[in-house]
Amino acid sequence: MEITAESNPPLTRLRRTVGLGVGALALAGLLALGADAALASHRTISRSQAQSVAVAISLRHSDLPTLGQHSNPITAQERSLNAQLTACIGGVAESMALAEAQSPSFGAGSSSVTINSDTEILPSAALVANDLAAITGSRGLPCLQAELGRQLRASAAKGETLTIHGAPLPSVVSGSDGTFAIRFSVVVRATSGTTTVSVPLYADFIGFAYGQAEVSLDVVQTGSKPSAAIERQLAALLVARARAAIG
Repeated sequence: MEITAESNPPLTRLRRTVGLGVGALALAGLLALGADAALASHRTISRSQAQSVAVAISLRHSDLPTLGQHSNPITAQERSLNAQLTACIGGVAESMALAEAQSPSFGAGSSSVTINSDTEILPSAALVANDLAAITGSRGLPCLQAELGRQLRASAAKGETLTIHGAPLPSVVSGSDGTFAIRFSVVVRATSGTTTVSVPLYADFIGFAYGQAEVSLDVVQTGSKPSAAIERQLAALLVARARAAIG
């Protein structure tokens, strides 16, 4: 049975914690699993141009018209968690970014899926490459999994427990300067009296580097694994927008 917002409110809350609370974390936790192409020469994005470029790349409601839309601002708590992850992993500090744009969260109501994107513009493509290189080290996956686990457990209701495991995914991105893809498989167990119900939740963090841009696509789904075809389609759309905005 598919677990939806109506049939299982605690699971919906956990899903939104992942989808809304980790959009920024996914950028801090870039898990670079390879490069589609050598770092190319792109036009330089100035500080005055950075925010408009980041917004131009981001997902919008017309990309996912069948899903509802939630406001998804970057909060002070997200920035604090972002800084903690950066320190854990050894990446580029968020304070160095010229701009960041986080899309609305799509999948409101009874939808079992939540999707959003985040785009960060750094001062140089070299810094983007350094960030990716730092995160490929041994601390990348453990740091992100530990932080995600803390967030999920903090939001769990009484009687709910969970296990979490992260592993690389095959990249669904092509045409970029470097890619990352990871799936966290979470099993949430809710106990009431002598009855325990287990429900799987999958959180896919996918993204790429393009010039001075780090772009992430976050897809969170309960009950079944996210569609690789949809992830590939959305990733291609984001790459096309990065190419149009940056050159």
